[in-house]
Amino acid sequence: WAIISILVAASAVLLSRYGGKGHQSPSLAFGTGTMFDRIAPRYDLINRVLALNLDTSWRRRMVRELNISADDAILDLATGTADVAILLAEELKKAGDGTRPEASGAGGKVLGVDPSASMIGIGREKVVRRGYGEAVTLRIGDARDLKELRSESFNVATMAFGIRNVIERDAVLCEIHRVLVKPSSVAVDGAAGAGRMAILEFSEPDGTSIMNRLARSFIRHVVPRLGAVLSGNPTEYMHLQNSIKHFPTPREFIQQMEEEIECEVGDDSVRKWQGGASSGGADVKQGAGEGNGNERYYGAYRLEKLIQLNFGSVQLYIATPIIKSTLPST
Repeated sequence: WAIISILVAASAVLLSRYGGKGHQSPSLAFGTGTMFDRIAPRYDLINRVLALNLDTSWRRRMVRELNISADDAILDLATGTADVAILLAEELKKAGDGTRPEASGAGGKVLGVDPSASMIGIGREKVVRRGYGEAVTLRIGDARDLKELRSESFNVATMAFGIRNVIERDAVLCEIHRVLVKPSSVAVDGAAGAGRMAILEFSEPDGTSIMNRLARSFIRHVVPRLGAVLSGNPTEYMHLQNSIKHFPTPREFIQQMEEEIECEVGDDSVRKWQGGASSGGADVKQGAGEGNGNERYYGAYRLEKLIQLNFGSVQLYIATPIIKSTLPST
């Protein structure tokens, strides 16, 4: 972390050259596939430099926390140049003969989705070079709309450093909820047999310790300026800092996942969820409909674990999809 102190001081020099003159702060909607197309050629190098090579350990920690089984069907959103997808494939290879029959799709595979064609192109080359061409498939797609993927076809979903680039976070969370295996019983804490979601993301540390302040200064001043120098694309790295600044605090993001979203759930998911508590299920409508007991069903998440990394500037959220029911107000 002495390096961070040096870089924070060096940002004063960078400020004189890339202090934002002629570069207005982009809108939060700037983080599209087109933006990443422009920075794709140097993306991996710049990531390693800006994160002091710590980002590789953060991604590995996320994969370890998921307890991957050998036949898990895994979805990696915002896959970029496939760093996480490759780590997941490595974990599948090491996992052995574990079985997880709940997935309705073929297990033991990783599907990586990203809106940037250039990032996907680089990722495919890396996947083949590492020998995981059979286990990993990469495709261009939008995390807000995964209509080509069947409901409940994945055991695991990951998203590393991507959700802050999407304004419509509810849409992303609900699409992940839709494609993940749902709980098959309400008898064991409401999540027996459910899939797992892992989100790895930056935020601005709000602590007052010296390390919190250094990390905050690093994100605000060093990241956009050093990124501008290394990439030649200052606006793109101003967006990086801007998107981190406006991303919810961990408490706010957890509240969004657990209490604020109301994802549509299909009939089959509700019947499977009801099966642990009653026989026969109920006559439910598609989505957040009503059963024969006038209950309304919708999807949300339950946080299983929050892991703070890098002095509060990186969070790892592990959550499971759940189905909630409420009686309509009268």
